[in-house]
Amino acid sequence: MRPIDKQQSVPPPEPADWQELFDEQQTIESHAPYYNYTGNIVLPVGDKRKYRLFRLPNNIRVVCISDPDVKQSAVSLAVNVGSSADPSEFQGMAHALEHLLFMGTAKYPDARDFETYLTSHGGYTNASTTSTITYYRFAVNNRGLAGALDRFAQFFIAPLLDANCVARELNAIESEFRSNVQNDAQRRSHIMRATCCSGHPYSQFMGGNYASLQTSAEQMGVQLRDRMAEFFAAHYSADVMNLVIVGGSQDGATLDELVEWSVNMFSPVMNRNVVRMAIPSHPLCEQKLGTLVRYQTLGNAHDITLTFALPHTSHLYCSAPEQYVKDLLAYGGLGSLQACLKQLGWIASMSVNSSPPNINSPRLLKIKFSATPAGFMQYDKLVAYVFAYLRAIRAQGVQEWYFRELQAMTQMSFFYGEPMYPITVAVNIACQMCNVYLRPEHVVSGTQLLYEFDRDQIEAILALLNPENYRLFLGAREFPDSACLSEVDPHFGVRFGEAKLPSELTSEAELSLVTLDCADQLYFPEPNKYITQHIATTEPNSTALDCDVQQAPLLLERNRQFELWTRQFSHGALPRGSISMFVETMAVHTTSRGQVLGELLVRVLNDRLAKELYAAEMAGIKHKLLFSEHRLCISVIGVQEKMALVLLEILNELRNLVVTNDEFTLHLDQARRVAEYMQISSPRLQASWQQYYLRATPRWHHMDWAAELNNVAAADLQEFVSEAFSQVYVAMLVVGQVSDREAMCILDQSLAALAPHSPIPSVLYSQVRAVSICPGTYVQRIITDNAANSDNSINCTIYTPTPTRGTGDYRSKAMLSLIAHIMAIPFFDQLRTQEQLGYMVNCSWIANNSGGASGLQLCIQGSSNPEYMCLRVEKFLVDFTPRLESMSECEFQANIAARVTANLELPRKIVKATNQVWQKIQDGNYDFEYTRELNAQLESLTRADMLEFWHTYVNPLCASAELTRVVVQVWSAGAAELAPGMRSAEVMAEYPLPTIALHLCLTQIGADELLLSDVGRFVATSGMPSDPNLDSGVEIDADGPRLTVAEYQRRLAALYKAVVLETAAAEQMLGKPSAEVERICALIADDQAQLCTALQMALESDQFTSSLLTSQPAILCGHKTATTLMQTFSGTWIISDYLAFKREQPLCAPAIPVIQLQAKYSSRPSIL
Repeated sequence: MRPIDKQQSVPPPEPADWQELFDEQQTIESHAPYYNYTGNIVLPVGDKRKYRLFRLPNNIRVVCISDPDVKQSAVSLAVNVGSSADPSEFQGMAHALEHLLFMGTAKYPDARDFETYLTSHGGYTNASTTSTITYYRFAVNNRGLAGALDRFAQFFIAPLLDANCVARELNAIESEFRSNVQNDAQRRSHIMRATCCSGHPYSQFMGGNYASLQTSAEQMGVQLRDRMAEFFAAHYSADVMNLVIVGGSQDGATLDELVEWSVNMFSPVMNRNVVRMAIPSHPLCEQKLGTLVRYQTLGNAHDITLTFALPHTSHLYCSAPEQYVKDLLAYGGLGSLQACLKQLGWIASMSVNSSPPNINSPRLLKIKFSATPAGFMQYDKLVAYVFAYLRAIRAQGVQEWYFRELQAMTQMSFFYGEPMYPITVAVNIACQMCNVYLRPEHVVSGTQLLYEFDRDQIEAILALLNPENYRLFLGAREFPDSACLSEVDPHFGVRFGEAKLPSELTSEAELSLVTLDCADQLYFPEPNKYITQHIATTEPNSTALDCDVQQAPLLLERNRQFELWTRQFSHGALPRGSISMFVETMAVHTTSRGQVLGELLVRVLNDRLAKELYAAEMAGIKHKLLFSEHRLCISVIGVQEKMALVLLEILNELRNLVVTNDEFTLHLDQARRVAEYMQISSPRLQASWQQYYLRATPRWHHMDWAAELNNVAAADLQEFVSEAFSQVYVAMLVVGQVSDREAMCILDQSLAALAPHSPIPSVLYSQVRAVSICPGTYVQRIITDNAANSDNSINCTIYTPTPTRGTGDYRSKAMLSLIAHIMAIPFFDQLRTQEQLGYMVNCSWIANNSGGASGLQLCIQGSSNPEYMCLRVEKFLVDFTPRLESMSECEFQANIAARVTANLELPRKIVKATNQVWQKIQDGNYDFEYTRELNAQLESLTRADMLEFWHTYVNPLCASAELTRVVVQVWSAGAAELAPGMRSAEVMAEYPLPTIALHLCLTQIGADELLLSDVGRFVATSGMPSDPNLDSGVEIDADGPRLTVAEYQRRLAALYKAVVLETAAAEQMLGKPSAEVERICALIADDQAQLCTALQMALESDQFTSSLLTSQPAILCGHKTATTLMQTFSGTWIISDYLAFKREQPLCAPAIPVIQLQAKYSSRPSIL
């Protein structure tokens, strides 16, 4: 095989043969033809699944997999077309079509039919668009697969591409775009694409937005829907589609039935004889190599990225020369580039990846560094070290033993690894079949294996990683010379600048002079001692998939200092296991300072372990350390033979840790940056974090411990390490094929390494306590520090009563899980799809297993103001009540069955088997019967039970004394500036929320001359009878003639005009231009706008009581315990200080076991 050439425009070999070994056959029932593959497929050892690979008559490639162990089936269809095919005048077209495709078909015209069907059968769906692939997927319980598959097929046969749905899906794309604009990773990715060769498909605006699609169509005088239909007809062809179906055979279909369905349902997809998408030219032309791009970030990050131009390598997947090089570059052990740069204090982390992450196109290899300020200032030296490491690798030569190690690890993972989840299997196979060079026998293994060693190809890739074949990206919030950022990206608004690299960074000779003194620091990796040499030759044990989903762990020992649990789990020929442990220490629990020192300890420890344990990570033995409240949590998971060795490495490093000033300063700076980034992170995350802080105590807000970062030094951390583990309590869970003696030996070795002096005295032992929130509605308002962010967010959590201590509270949890399941799709459809409140709209439930109440969580992030969001959530809950009341018994039972089936899904991976029980041990309730009890409660529920629960705890109009909810609002800086006084408790106490929301909507469109008092008077007089002389704008209802909403819009616009004129006259100014006034009046009159909905809610507010929707004042009263809370007009309590709020609420009792804890051994047997 000849070496690759980066200038090569077309890959030399022919595509793989998908004709020769495919014999014509017929399905059993309908006798429909298809072409079955008769060769051997490379499969995992002892795989119990059954596979069939075939082509349909229209050339769709299909893989059907029958799995006896899954209760949820999955399907994915990949189309070999993506954003690189977007017309230049409609960038984002592929993404827009992905959104619109699911909006109804000729056979199933209802736009919500598919999602409604999936919900009733315990499923979900999603889709993604990449540069060259668009892939669709869904999961559903086994019994619902046939109906879901039929609906899914119709999207590719006869989609409606409904013009009525275009506008709202464009709004969803615009919301997604606005969210991406706030994300530094998305901004960096966009700039890297946008600064590629002009006109290259890779340089286009991937994803698009409203302007690139709808505005472009309007300027061209065409209908966007028509162009989307043309794009579908041009690119969505059967011969560029791959279909994968993973069906569970337990209570579902046989393999023959899966084949029958796929042949009959997907053969009608039209074959338009489209050539599979490929991009022969390179996105980095000669003019772009040797350039330096600086760009501005939102966060205080310092990113350095080297991007090398590589050729098309899809045809080389068997030898994967690129993978060999990437693994060497990413290596983090001794002698590596990463270890050296960390030792110098120049970087915090490093990653290596390729893009586009697709096939059939030239490649870009990226080496990205998250640099420290010192490293960023010396970026030229850092780049020199990169090339010094590459020289060291080339000098060593291509090492076949290293390739064989990588090959062994891929074989261990694929042939003897844990089975993947059905949805992952379906997506992976469907996407990798888009590679035209993939041979049929590799359809399952794909790029998961390294098949053959090719020294020449590896040398060719290494030769391309030279100073003449790269470009450099530098990202920071501030640059010494702001003039270097001379351009602004038209889509993301990122400031950037592009220039030629200095000659000293493109010359191998000059670069080598910089690193003459580091030759002994950079060298080739040593052989990996963690690769297992013992693989079972017997038939794989499938105990994991035959055991009960809630198999309880066994308590071996328990005393004042430790508890030891084991759980048997085996799956696959290679024994895997896990060790989970927490070390409870009083040094962290009581103050934010302790939390800060704990976080810094984990950072230093992780950095130290990176060099020692990187080889273990490569060999599939993962470890994780974190401080969770007052515990150091350690987990090791992977090959059972080596996991105890890794745990002891961690514990020995912990107890022998000596913290240097340099590394302390490095990690202190990184912790500050993390805290700062949390302040400008997405509003949705900030709202979620705030709810987490409010639910229990002591929990420290990230800004509390950020303040403590200024008060700690290296000596404090060293003292913390010395004292924190003198008095501890240890809990450990060992999962796998492990004996009692082996588990007890691991615990003994761990305790010896920790060397604690004594257990925690019982009088000092304390736990995180859940807050028992008193009934009522509470609101906390936060303003984000990110000035560039335009999104707002709300997180509304509706709580059930605090459960009785020592009970699992299964009934409330069963109700919440059922209601969240029923509500999820309608909530998303109404508030995201129909009303376009934001791209991120989610309904879920949270189970508080630490003694506190569970709750229903409703989250939205978008451009709407938070008060309006709150009212729309409230109105949704009101309007959803009739839907629940009218639900048929059949539909109710189907939803029950969907939840029960989902809960019974068996653990397929060791991590799932571990987490199922470890969380119960951490919570302190030891509720190992949770799933069984939850399902028992679900199966006992009736419609009457559900409605009673809904009206008591959820329905905002129920006026129940038990209604308890906490709303966290996150306001963008822009929204807060538009109405700075609107969030004050005084304003909230004087005006109804519908009036406030209406005023905020007016302010958002620019009608800021209208004061809240003006809007209040307008709404207050809206109930008067209409003028009987008016012919238009009048409607007759049971109470007589009333003005229509449209008439009130007209009157509100007239009021706005009058106020503008009065304001201009009073201030003796010209006022707003008439064109601007008319634009705002048109927005006020728009019956599709949010302002119209806000006006309608304000007009109807007198119909509601005991709700945020009401205009009737609440009877204000003092809170049972509150001294700092103030009530609003509707009776809502305003939280101004989250710590004060928690102090004024009662606390739940600490969690206690729901079972009797009886250890197997009261006195330990001899281990020797």
